[in-house]
Amino acid sequence: MQMVKTLVMGAAAAGAAGVAVMTVPDRDGADANGARAGAGEVCLKTDLSLFKDVSAKCFSRDDLLALRDRAVVDRQGGVVELSMSHPTDMSVPSKSCRTCSDYREMSFDGWYALSSRDMRREAYFIRACGVLAALLEAQPARSSHFADGSPTAEAVAKLAGSMSFGEANADAANLAVEKASSAVWRISSDAMKIEIHEIANADFDNDGIEEILAFTAGAPEGGTAAFYEAGLIEKDTAGAALSFTPLSYGRNKAAGAGL
Repeated sequence: MQMVKTLVMGAAAAGAAGVAVMTVPDRDGADANGARAGAGEVCLKTDLSLFKDVSAKCFSRDDLLALRDRAVVDRQGGVVELSMSHPTDMSVPSKSCRTCSDYREMSFDGWYALSSRDMRREAYFIRACGVLAALLEAQPARSSHFADGSPTAEAVAKLAGSMSFGEANADAANLAVEKASSAVWRISSDAMKIEIHEIANADFDNDGIEEILAFTAGAPEGGTAAFYEAGLIEKDTAGAALSFTPLSYGRNKAAGAGL
């Protein structure tokens, strides 16, 4: 069983094995112990399409912190407005949130998505805020096992063959792999179509080894359902196969705590 990765910034100790648990920092930029991450920049390999108008470039920590107040968007680029219900009193009108700051604060106070429609919308916030939390945890890596910063097509094919999307997975013996751009992979088989978007390279889990923060999408051939997940592509030794560790977004502190 894989070790639980608690990439902190107020991350709770609880979490499923093999899941990276992350929490966006409070507005003062401090983590649960009052420490601050080191100075530096994180460079995106592709546009961050989880938020409104975030193009690929290098971001300072202050730039990343500002994204907490940027609108979360859907797959078509439209702003997602999530309606959340009061935790105890159904007579209290629902509230809407559009940003990670709003979502984190309301979740901390116990507000929740009630309808199935809003539960689906909430998934956009879990992915976007989890990716932002990971970017805020990024550190320079001491070592890397990705040649030229990216996996090989053969390694990506093996990874895709091991991934599940809902109840479906690609046929590992019959995969076609194409690198559509410098940071986007397209994988297809008779059963599935998969895309892997490389977001950024850094040490995200404080082990000194470079990982690739990535966003994945998978859809069964001929079906209408699609499945999306953000996580870390890892290669811990030169001879190791790629692995994918999903992100889980922790919301255990209010967005305005510490002010």
